[in-house]
Amino acid sequence: MKKLFMFICCLLVFLIFPNTLFAVDYEINETNIHAMLQPDGQVEVHETHTYTFEGEFSGITRTLIPKEDSTISNVRASEAGVKLTVEQEDELYRIHRQGTDETVTIDIFYTIDGGVDVYEDVAQFYWPFFDKSNESTYENLTITIEPPMSGEVEAAYGYDEAYGTAQIHEDGVVIFALGEVPDETNGDIRVAYDCDMFPEANVTSEEPMLDTILAEKEALDNEVAAYAENKERWSNYAPWLVGGMALLAIVLIAYGLWKRRETMHEAIRQEKGTGHFPKVRMSLPAMILFMNHGQLPVSALTAALLDLVRKGNIEKESDDVLRLVHLETDYKHERYLLDWMFGKIGRNNTLHMEDIEAYTKEKKNQEEYYNNYHHWQSEVKQEYKKQELYVESTAPRWIAGLVVLITLPIAIFFAYYGIVVWAIMAFVMTFFFVVFALSYRPLTIHGHQLKKKLGSLTLGDQWKRWDKEDSVPAFLYQMGMGKRDLLKEPIRTADSQDWMIFLLLGSMLHPTLQEADRQASASAAAAGTSSGGGGAGVGGGGGGSGAF
Repeated sequence: MKKLFMFICCLLVFLIFPNTLFAVDYEINETNIHAMLQPDGQVEVHETHTYTFEGEFSGITRTLIPKEDSTISNVRASEAGVKLTVEQEDELYRIHRQGTDETVTIDIFYTIDGGVDVYEDVAQFYWPFFDKSNESTYENLTITIEPPMSGEVEAAYGYDEAYGTAQIHEDGVVIFALGEVPDETNGDIRVAYDCDMFPEANVTSEEPMLDTILAEKEALDNEVAAYAENKERWSNYAPWLVGGMALLAIVLIAYGLWKRRETMHEAIRQEKGTGHFPKVRMSLPAMILFMNHGQLPVSALTAALLDLVRKGNIEKESDDVLRLVHLETDYKHERYLLDWMFGKIGRNNTLHMEDIEAYTKEKKNQEEYYNNYHHWQSEVKQEYKKQELYVESTAPRWIAGLVVLITLPIAIFFAYYGIVVWAIMAFVMTFFFVVFALSYRPLTIHGHQLKKKLGSLTLGDQWKRWDKEDSVPAFLYQMGMGKRDLLKEPIRTADSQDWMIFLLLGSMLHPTLQEADRQASASAAAAGTSSGGGGAGVGGGGGGSGAF
């Protein structure tokens, strides 16, 4: 059985994460790409890739995405002169070479047809050997461009990762020493020679191109220089800006703590002599909602029904039968609860415990029970929202919200200019202001008073010494919060204390409501289950490397 379970788990992982499960662990230690430009405009490329593998592997991959108006042909591979099998799938080439824990060097050869663009004055080789679709890091990448004959280089430069890496030699050879190139990055290279070096090539355009190439280089240099200048400027601003954010955060926290302390002191001053259980215009379920982080569990439903017994709307006919006395209630959700329990589930103004069980056992009633339960919860929440327990609109919240509109762009600027540490800190501060603006809702004096009294009642039996007016609602509150295990509570039928009758009723009613909720929730969950179902380089070209 255990083996079957493990097999099923592995199968699920394979189906969900097929690429991750069997991913090959490797590094591309060194890559040399040698592009030899031909007089007819074709380009013969020889790539040498050195991989270090950990574990088993089946080969390497190379993605070759040609630019528009060009094609790639005659792709082949070898290792130390021995030919390797190449399997093509669109622009992806799988080069088969099995092994385990090895360092291998594989040569790839191919031809770029139409790789050189010829104009009236110059011919250029403008190519993306990799682009953002590349999923591997090149630890040390070198690209060499060799012209058909020795001659002067009219222009040579690279973009993105290749910027500033061009080395021009006297014979016209250009070497781009890129070094480490991260995955998912661009790095187009561009080299221009005199057009007379390509007498056999088709002319791309009769227009001159050199001035455009040089102008684009100048624009690129200006853009890079402006980027570097702005990065330095923002780097100088960063400590002051982030420091200001931190200072404002400290001020907001300090203000919130001071205001809370001030409100608590006033709440304590006003509550003296007001009795044990809160005497407020607020229902028991709403109190539970307030103290239970906005949640109304099944125990709250039990407590709500028994509170209607306390108020006289319901009376105990026997240990497992409740009778409806009248429908005059203080709150809308109380009337709804009576209509639900005695109108839809019970009959003849009586509610037997087995009525609830029989009702929810029928599948047709389970969804209705679930909806009624949630409707009752929403009615309680409507009452709760009308209570002045929180200060909804405060200056600190508005300040924090407005500050987000300033800190978020600053964090984005830091990230854009590569100021990583300050960007992280700015995003952390932005997140703080967002959370503060959304969650800072200080309690009112009334809210503090209620929280203090109910908080002391969450646990403990001090209420057993109180009179009926306070002890019964205190017991029901503990029951509704789920702090009393009614099945383990000792029941002494001879005890004269008033809350004992509610313990007896609760021990009968609560398990029934729990089972009803379980069946209705399971039915609703089952009903709601459903299932859903070119390159980024210049001219749309690009590529990358990998392994399998």
